[in-house]
Amino acid sequence: MKRLTLLGVLAALLTSASCEFGNIAIPDGEPIIVVHGIMRPDLNRQWILLEQTLTGADTSLTQSTIPGTSPNVPLSQATVSVTNKTYTADPCGATQFTETPGDGGLQVSWGLYWGPLDCPTMRTGDTMELRVETLDGHVVTGTMEVPGARAMTLQTATGSVSLPGPVFSLNRDVDTLTAQIDAIAGHALQLEVHRPMPGGALEPQLRIFVDSTGMQIPGDFTNIFQAFFGQDSTHGHEVEALFRAGRYYLATLALMDERYFEFSRSGNVPLSGRGFINNLTGGMGVFGGVVAESNTLKVTGEIDDPREGVYNLVGTVDGVPVDIDVELYVVKTGSDTTAMSAFVTGQWVLGAVDVSADGAFVGDAFDIVLEQPNPTVPSAPTRHTLSGSITTGSPFSVQVWTRVSATDVISGTKR
Repeated sequence: MKRLTLLGVLAALLTSASCEFGNIAIPDGEPIIVVHGIMRPDLNRQWILLEQTLTGADTSLTQSTIPGTSPNVPLSQATVSVTNKTYTADPCGATQFTETPGDGGLQVSWGLYWGPLDCPTMRTGDTMELRVETLDGHVVTGTMEVPGARAMTLQTATGSVSLPGPVFSLNRDVDTLTAQIDAIAGHALQLEVHRPMPGGALEPQLRIFVDSTGMQIPGDFTNIFQAFFGQDSTHGHEVEALFRAGRYYLATLALMDERYFEFSRSGNVPLSGRGFINNLTGGMGVFGGVVAESNTLKVTGEIDDPREGVYNLVGTVDGVPVDIDVELYVVKTGSDTTAMSAFVTGQWVLGAVDVSADGAFVGDAFDIVLEQPNPTVPSAPTRHTLSGSITTGSPFSVQVWTRVSATDVISGTKR
């Protein structure tokens, strides 16, 4: 007589069940309308992006999916309006948004709706109402409160700037950067840091928000968030500092309303497991508000390496007299190859220049890549590599290279 084990019974049951299931048709899901709408009273034109979720239906899409987004499809031919419910005498009335693919430089095929210039009217503290109605009668609604601030400031122990204002200096080795918003209406502060590039692009470095209107970041803050931007360190996968001495940064302060804050903090982040907080009726997404201001940061540091300091380079490059100061900082010491960054100001090949440049030392030998914005073709800056070896206490030669060959030799001295 055979003995039945527990595993044998389970195997028999599973085999029997698999024979009975066969093919099961799963019905198509219901599409969900997805709204991306952030009102910016500090801008003169507003836009709203509409999508709908995939349902599993086998259909041929005549419109391409929206690049860089979740697997949704654009929602076209909807009626979209925003109304100021507080300001009943609003001359804009119920502002109608018109579907305008590719308008405003956004690379979107369909589902992008733009409002007219300066409408709807948005005053600090006003309640705005969104209404979206699709061709098949689905309606999505939502409300938000217009944020507003008396002032946005950045400060250290030695100074402050009201945004937008003049270039603000930050010594990464000794300073703590304080961001503060004097809010009239609004819920939370958001800080973004970008690095301006010579071709006009902004390279993202940090995006962080707090449930208050003030925050502090030490100058030597280790950028634990860089993975969210897909950045790879020049030192393998080592986590880098947010601020590097010798570089310019663009700091943007934003005051978020409660709706946008709830949306931002409730994404399905694996670390928190937090669920999505929806503020719309009849659909999902966000209808919120934000006001923002930006300011340039000039990040310096303590002079703690003999190669650091200000160098003057003079001579002729491409037949043009040049005279630049290079304020140079190394990133780390104690190794044979050391990364560095520098502020470059003065006269270069295309005229006046005021940029930051990156390079590296091998001992006292250096290479600096200098890109100068091109006023004729902004997207195509000129590029030279400056190579040489520092001679302490006396002038040294600097060879100037284009992308393919050496061009000229100029002279350098440490100030």
